[in-house]
Amino acid sequence: MPTPRKRATSQDVATLAGVSRATVSMVLNDRTEGTVSEETRKRVLEAAKTLQYTRSRAALTLREKHTRTIGIISDEIMTSPWAGRMLRAANQAAHERGYFTLSMDRSIEGITQESAIHTLLEREVDGLMIATMGAVHVRVEPGAAPIPIALLNCFNTCAPASSTPPPDFTAEERLTQEEGPTVTVTGPTLFPEFGPDDYQGGFRAAQRLIDVGHERIAMFTGDDVVIAKRARDAGFFDACREAGIKPRFVSAGWELDDGFRAGSRVLAEPFNRRPTGIFCIRDRVAAGLLQAAAVAGVNVPHDLSVIGFDDEDYFAERLTPPLTTIALPHIEMGRAAMSALIDEIEQPKSVVPDRSVFTCPLVERQTVARPKGLS
Repeated sequence: MPTPRKRATSQDVATLAGVSRATVSMVLNDRTEGTVSEETRKRVLEAAKTLQYTRSRAALTLREKHTRTIGIISDEIMTSPWAGRMLRAANQAAHERGYFTLSMDRSIEGITQESAIHTLLEREVDGLMIATMGAVHVRVEPGAAPIPIALLNCFNTCAPASSTPPPDFTAEERLTQEEGPTVTVTGPTLFPEFGPDDYQGGFRAAQRLIDVGHERIAMFTGDDVVIAKRARDAGFFDACREAGIKPRFVSAGWELDDGFRAGSRVLAEPFNRRPTGIFCIRDRVAAGLLQAAAVAGVNVPHDLSVIGFDDEDYFAERLTPPLTTIALPHIEMGRAAMSALIDEIEQPKSVVPDRSVFTCPLVERQTVARPKGLS
């Protein structure tokens, strides 16, 4: 059996490069400006590569007082090709700052938020991120952990002393721009919170249908009372009310089959009564509606305009026709949450705990047109 190869040390690198250990340290920690020549720097890096030298994480931890590790507690978001964008963006932001992540999935039987926090603290993570696939309430007590915490796509039911939690959805300005996302800040909160402005997204969807001339407008909404449903319903309703239009709400659900069933019912109504524009609470519901329209011989967008919500990866743009939708700013939310968490780790008290609400931009494709009879 071959003898395991001895791990190279910084002294080995120094000997091979013909420099001191202090010079090796400066080069590997990228602190060479004005102290180490470019020729020497390259010689040290080449020696480290030849010896396959890697710095000791344990030594770095002792020196820096940090493990440069972030704990992420999530739910089934990990297996979602849609909301998983948030975690991918958060991980990318961590990597760019020299951190790596440890994840625990609360959807696994036996793993709770409390046990996950305890387990990750045992591994000496520097910070904790709690992330959820859908915008939901979580309960994180003030003393839940002695390290920085950030909440991604969820809202804490615990508020700072002498205050109440900010509303689940707010948007001081009704944005009509499509450049987004921009961020509205509300607060205060116990920990930094990062979420989508579902209210503004619902408002923007109705506004788009109204802008092209639709007056018979409906929304295929969810069949529950979750935060996203309430926020999108409210935004849609307010935009219609401001335009003097009475919207119609159809309780559908959240899946493709729900959209197909609701669409089949509505499209069977007489032409002069059924909606000419429909906003669906989710892209998958919109996909079901597009199927129902194809079966009923209803042309989208000439006979019916459709808008979805999510802009799900590899889905909305591949529908026939490609779906106009409101995008969830998952990538921006994930990056912002991780960046704020690391900022607080590296500079305690530098991050103000409040709620950052990200605009949901309109993604224009091919399912919205002016209603028949309007030029």
